[in-house]
Amino acid sequence: MLKKFIPTYHAKSIYTIDYEKLYSDGIRMIFLDLDNTLITYAMTEPTDKLFLWKKELEEKGFELMLVSNSKKYRVVKFADLFGINYVQFAKKPLKVGFKKAMEKTSKMYKITEIVEIGDQIMTDVLGANRMNFTSILVDPIDKKTEFFVTKLNRVYEGIVCFFLKIFKKSLYKERILGYRGEVECKEDV
Repeated sequence: MLKKFIPTYHAKSIYTIDYEKLYSDGIRMIFLDLDNTLITYAMTEPTDKLFLWKKELEEKGFELMLVSNSKKYRVVKFADLFGINYVQFAKKPLKVGFKKAMEKTSKMYKITEIVEIGDQIMTDVLGANRMNFTSILVDPIDKKTEFFVTKLNRVYEGIVCFFLKIFKKSLYKERILGYRGEVECKEDV
């Protein structure tokens, strides 16, 4: 059960992910979380840096789609400006939002061709792992702007990470340690 909370990979941000490796591994479809993954909760529009990043990924052959738990007005505005398809109020970690997203892609992708990128273990990683997608956990851009529900998820995430640290030490060190901002993992926990 604990393995469902462990991402396939961890990266500091969307900009530090090895997309060449993902492409060589067969990934073609990128499902993206919005809040604290692409922009902060305080922001509403894509930045110039995001537009450049998107252009580079599309030139490599990736398709991008927002899969967000945020409300319609926020997701629609961002997706329209950014020029990508979306699923709003996806209810992650439930499968329903991911299934809707799979129906909206430009072509039928195999599970092994899809990656979910997000900043939360309790929604993005758990949801992606339940779908058997590749999951990439990125550090949140700015926790200070998070809403109450997200802050509550971070508390649950802390509890899960405590058990991961005890029962899945090597995976914790490899994929979650940096995300949690820890410098070392004590073996005697």
